[in-house]
Amino acid sequence: MTEIRQKQIPYRRPSKLSDPGCDFTPEECAAILAVPDERMGFRELGSIFQSYLPAGTYEECAYFIPRVLRFLDDRGDDASDMADNFLVWVAEQKAELESDGLLLPICVHLQELLRSCLSELRVQMDPLPGKDVPYPIDCSLVESLIVGLNRTRLVNGKYRPFGNAATPIVLDAVGTIKDGVAASWFAIFASLLERGVFLLGEAIDAPIYDMLTDEARIAKACHLVREASRNDRQLAAFWRRWYWKGAFLRSFED
Repeated sequence: MTEIRQKQIPYRRPSKLSDPGCDFTPEECAAILAVPDERMGFRELGSIFQSYLPAGTYEECAYFIPRVLRFLDDRGDDASDMADNFLVWVAEQKAELESDGLLLPICVHLQELLRSCLSELRVQMDPLPGKDVPYPIDCSLVESLIVGLNRTRLVNGKYRPFGNAATPIVLDAVGTIKDGVAASWFAIFASLLERGVFLLGEAIDAPIYDMLTDEARIAKACHLVREASRNDRQLAAFWRRWYWKGAFLRSFED
């Protein structure tokens, strides 16, 4: 995966966080910087890149771009929320990031992360809090990346910086339905779209929508999902409990 190195960032580690949005106390800002870079987690990075109210100025926050990208690469429990915050921050700072030559490398890195997530299927067999079915572990992060890379407009009228950068990744990694993993992601996306809980609004552009509603692709995905699950008990158990196409995907034998 393409890495943005610290030497590419033209700013030193800040000695303070200026809190331009007046959303933090001085003690909170000092506590964030007291944590070494590699030990920073969602609490610190989520504050630094807190979408519309970041803890620092652009120059103060930009120093931590390599660290937040490594945090996302780890694909942990808070990765989706971190991606949501970071991508809004990027949109707000588009002009500055372009001037520093960082916008395109960030886009490429996030595209590669999306492709990496879609190259495997990790499933959570115990229902997550608030969910009534097992969930693909990376699904929330994948959706956050697609939304962040594809939406063209923020709620405050500003434009997201990447256009439809997720679409070619999704079409290539999922739309080709070349194997059981791609077929599984296709089935997951299509089922969530059918239930009205996935890629709402501007994030789902015409090519992705057309792909996920194409009956021939749906039939191919269902066939490959069933084939891939014949010798994978965990995957079969997952699909028995996943809501899509009624009993069709849940009719696997133990």
